[in-house]
Amino acid sequence: MSDVSSVARFEPMIKGRRYLVVSLLVIASLQQGHAANTSGVHPYLSDKFFVDVGIFWPSRRFSLSVNGSAGEVNDPIEFEEDVRLKKADEVFCAEFGWRFGEKWRLVGQHFASSGNETWLLEEDIEWEDVVFQAGTNAAGGAEFMMLRTFFARDFDVGERHEFGLGAGTHWLDIGSYIEGTILIEDGGTAYSRESVRVSGPLPNIGTWYNYSISDRWAFTTRFDFFSADIGKYDGTLTNFSFGVNFQIARNLGLGINYNNFDLDVGIDEDSWRGRVKTRYEGLYANLSFFW
Repeated sequence: MSDVSSVARFEPMIKGRRYLVVSLLVIASLQQGHAANTSGVHPYLSDKFFVDVGIFWPSRRFSLSVNGSAGEVNDPIEFEEDVRLKKADEVFCAEFGWRFGEKWRLVGQHFASSGNETWLLEEDIEWEDVVFQAGTNAAGGAEFMMLRTFFARDFDVGERHEFGLGAGTHWLDIGSYIEGTILIEDGGTAYSRESVRVSGPLPNIGTWYNYSISDRWAFTTRFDFFSADIGKYDGTLTNFSFGVNFQIARNLGLGINYNNFDLDVGIDEDSWRGRVKTRYEGLYANLSFFW
């Protein structure tokens, strides 16, 4: 009986040692895989392809104005305050890169965000030619999607660094709605739903700089910029990111970045004449795949 109890007493210790041995074997295999395939610099600077997938935790700001039919400019609706949308939410984010030729590359980025709320209006909200009345229940929401593609060329390439310039587009899809009780001409009220949506590309120029601190660590940064009056849009766009990436294994890395996307444009369409301002900024944690 004492032998059985002794074995039971040491069983957690035996299991713990087993887990430790397995963990060490996994780490050793990753180290061997890395050592067997490393090129001396981080894969961001040497491999042909990379894909980053992860979670973006942005602090969000979204506001818009919808001009009346007579052309008057309405006050902007602040969705984090007037519509009570959450100011922060996690969203899926993905990036990719393809290095081709000696100095050329194609890169991209995508994320999408949406939110909906029901709340009691504390003050009137004016949307085009209708007024949503204070003191009544209303519902509202906003959707935003961004797809970035960027074609670029390396201009300064060293053993452990690279710098380049390029041009690309940000395809944007922006939509919003409010529904609730509105005031009508005879002084009465009615229920109404008002919505807007716009989608299209914004061209931009950009630059980036990557530095391989070692074969395991890399520092990355990029900056895109647009400021012009093109077609149905006029205004500015910036998309900025910097961070570090740690190579866990030959084809696998772990990254942490600060991302900032800022848009302030006027819109001139039949379905929406007004302005939208939005900002997404925060940390982006991702797994990286290289080959």
